[in-house]
Amino acid sequence: MDFVSINNVSFEYKKDHPVIKSINWGIPKGEFHSLIGRSGCGKTTLLKIAAGLIIPTAGGVAIDNIEVSCPGIKTGFVFQAPNLLEWLSVLENVLLPITVNNKKRIKHSNLALEVLETVGLKDYANHYPTELSGGQQSRVAIARALITEPPLLLMDEPFAALDAMTREELQIDLLQLCYLTSTTVLFITHDISESVYLSDKIAVMDNGLIQHEFFIDIPKPRRDNIRYQTKFNKLCSDIHRSMKTSSVQRDIGYV
Repeated sequence: MDFVSINNVSFEYKKDHPVIKSINWGIPKGEFHSLIGRSGCGKTTLLKIAAGLIIPTAGGVAIDNIEVSCPGIKTGFVFQAPNLLEWLSVLENVLLPITVNNKKRIKHSNLALEVLETVGLKDYANHYPTELSGGQQSRVAIARALITEPPLLLMDEPFAALDAMTREELQIDLLQLCYLTSTTVLFITHDISESVYLSDKIAVMDNGLIQHEFFIDIPKPRRDNIRYQTKFNKLCSDIHRSMKTSSVQRDIGYV
């Protein structure tokens, strides 16, 4: 049974202008699934529905057999912008979800330091966001999402604004972290190589529909050098080809 179940979900911002069209999709517990597609295809809207940030026009989403109607503590969020509060220290930013949920910060401070150590920032606990690089700020955002120990992590292009080297370093760290904690992940990206490196399964979206799905049959844990292997590059080529095919079909009215 899927840990995340997206059941016949549709959504429209304006009547008769659907952004999401009757999508059925599931993510088994502990797996890393990516949504990839062109801008405006509905990826972020679908993630917001899974997060409970917006309500679908039709259908619904269940997490661990519980219907999603609002954001919950079982879900961690990481967006493209880290959205750190500049007047709070790194440690205080990580503890922010605990504060919002009226839980005792003292009890969770040690956990916050452990999470910061996991993302390589324990020595920066008392620093402020303005003292950090873009990559370090992204690591803080990931730590903040993990502080409640959520079984599900929703990530919307969290590394898109970073340079290529930092992005690859964070991909390696994220993959190892999710592998060790068995966290279920729904990850949105425009980057085909990133999606292949991170994912167990990739869904290609276009025109509000999931047009293609790819199983990534590469064992975990994965080393960085798999990016140069023939199998990896063939998967990237196949996904790129499927995205071009979907776009052509849309342009001539087939989808």
